[in-house]
Amino acid sequence: MFRAKNNTGTALVATLTLIATCPALTQAADNTPAADAGAPDAAAPATAADTTASKTSAADPTTEIIISAQKLNEARAGIETQTGASTYTIDSAAIQAMPGGENTQLNQVILQAPDVAQDSFGQLHVRGEHNGLQYRLNGIILPEGISVFSQTLDPHLIDSLSLVTGALPAEFGLRTAGIIDLTTKSGIFDPFASISLYGGSHNEIYPSFFAGGSAGALNYFVTGDFQRNDLGIESPYNAITPIHDETKQYHGFGYFEDILDENDRLSWILGTSHGEFEIPNTPGLTPTLGLDVNGQTNFPSADLDERQTEITQYAIVSLQHEQGELSLQTSLSARYTSLTFFPDPLGDLLYDGIAQNAFKKDDAYSWQTDGSYHLNEAHMIRFGFYIQHDRADSQTSSQVLQIDPATGYRADQ
Repeated sequence: MFRAKNNTGTALVATLTLIATCPALTQAADNTPAADAGAPDAAAPATAADTTASKTSAADPTTEIIISAQKLNEARAGIETQTGASTYTIDSAAIQAMPGGENTQLNQVILQAPDVAQDSFGQLHVRGEHNGLQYRLNGIILPEGISVFSQTLDPHLIDSLSLVTGALPAEFGLRTAGIIDLTTKSGIFDPFASISLYGGSHNEIYPSFFAGGSAGALNYFVTGDFQRNDLGIESPYNAITPIHDETKQYHGFGYFEDILDENDRLSWILGTSHGEFEIPNTPGLTPTLGLDVNGQTNFPSADLDERQTEITQYAIVSLQHEQGELSLQTSLSARYTSLTFFPDPLGDLLYDGIAQNAFKKDDAYSWQTDGSYHLNEAHMIRFGFYIQHDRADSQTSSQVLQIDPATGYRADQ
């Protein structure tokens, strides 16, 4: 047995954008079709029907401040721009209308957008590009992880999803294929709670819950689910039900916001994803290397037991300020992700001559600030910066056949 460890060290990424836009040009560029004609317009003004939250001033208990969360949502949406890009939006109503509704996996939702394809591992490709997607939650960049098969985000948390492609503005310069921007539910506009059980073919069972509401100036939305089926990874051969392909996945998400006053909001996002996958087998194969492991030379390929576990955890805290012509949002985020591969010690040795246990993890921390300022009716300045610190760690532990140091051949020869 030998071990290998590789610390890739530290990677630092920083971007700074300063953009001046003209509303007339922005309006012309943003006239792109949406997935659902009934999707709400993020720029629509707040009406008297908008749900409001109240908060009493500590200095003067008799003073009540009436706050509209819709106003802050509109200000947050106005910070970003899709000038020159193509935007395709899918709202929660469109997701619920899909087969399976909110129980559909996120990659299946995104596949409804044009120019999106999926490979055999479930990874998405926009306009033929690979690993060129950036995910955002409420305009905040979610640092990329190293998961392969699992879905970190769940459709239950989505209020609307936008895919931004084409000639991306400078503030999206970290990725070239597209931006997947998710607006999360908050619970204040539609307080509710639900428990559901979904299931079907491949012995799938999918219980989930979600709840949202508000208490004074605090709004919240939480969701959690468990998924289990016998088709975790695409079959390696032409079989509807592959051998050894069970998956168990857990997801949890929470969004909390405190409306400090009519111009400021503090929000927290917490999320976790845990996926366990069996690596499916191709039946009818036998070892061809002619190796002998403790007297055993044959091993049916259908009996191989290789597994992989993927974990992602993330947390974001964000402060939004909106006053007059200035809109500003600054956020701190942290993300941990890991991947562990468990070999079949005997089977892998006979088929490949090596059985390797692999562990990879990546920690990322970032600081993002975006803002906009209206100079006048015809001009606006957008500005921002993004700094990310990454540390990756890769470790392997391998089992191999013993070599006779005197002859240089395997000890079993």
